[in-house]
Amino acid sequence: MIVQKKENLLFSIDSLKKILGFYPKNLTLLKKVFVYDFINNTTINSDNDYLDFHRLEFLGDAVLNSIISHFLCEQLPEKKEGDLTQVRSKIVCRKNLNKISKKLLFENILLNHKFYYISDNILGNTLEALIGFIYLELGYVGCKRFVYDKILHYYVDLSKIQKEIFSYKVWILEWSQKNKFFIKFETYKEDKNQISIKNKHYYLSKLTLINYGIKTIGKGLSKKKSEENAAKAAYIIMKKEDNQTL
Repeated sequence: MIVQKKENLLFSIDSLKKILGFYPKNLTLLKKVFVYDFINNTTINSDNDYLDFHRLEFLGDAVLNSIISHFLCEQLPEKKEGDLTQVRSKIVCRKNLNKISKKLLFENILLNHKFYYISDNILGNTLEALIGFIYLELGYVGCKRFVYDKILHYYVDLSKIQKEIFSYKVWILEWSQKNKFFIKFETYKEDKNQISIKNKHYYLSKLTLINYGIKTIGKGLSKKKSEENAAKAAYIIMKKEDNQTL
């Protein structure tokens, strides 16, 4: 995602009004939704603004989870708690919120002048902060209407998202349990003598699917990521070998 220099970092209230569906009253609080210096991934205002941003983000995250839970109970009445939790996790995962924020927020609000690259995660965080702001402006009912009308109905395809794999590790553990296969993960840090890119040490994970004849290796900057990559590699092999089993 790209944005302009911070001296041009101004959002259009008129453009924002079109997205929100109402004219915001508390403009002072609204500006705290946009406190980041997108060039350096830091804040351009005071420490109080920075604190307020994260408080709005915290509030928006909680409200968003509540509204989406309500939405899923309405749309998927046959699903159990565990299934609903998985679908909600896919909707509110960082990657998905970043995508929605790109489409809904910055590309429509920020002025189009001199551009720089910024972290996608900041986009998702800002979307959560904006939802927190909307909740304070309109209350739960008004915020729910915004999330339904502007996010869920436009950017969430339940039939598609239910088929997506949120975590390959979770998937393969559930699959092995269901089909009575034994699975083993071995994870360790890369040898200290093998310096990686930018002097970062990686984790290596070995996955063995006993009785199925599959062994894979995953690599990542964290234990979680390396195990996820090993599980994804196993999934790809299994899918090629026997689609019907999956």
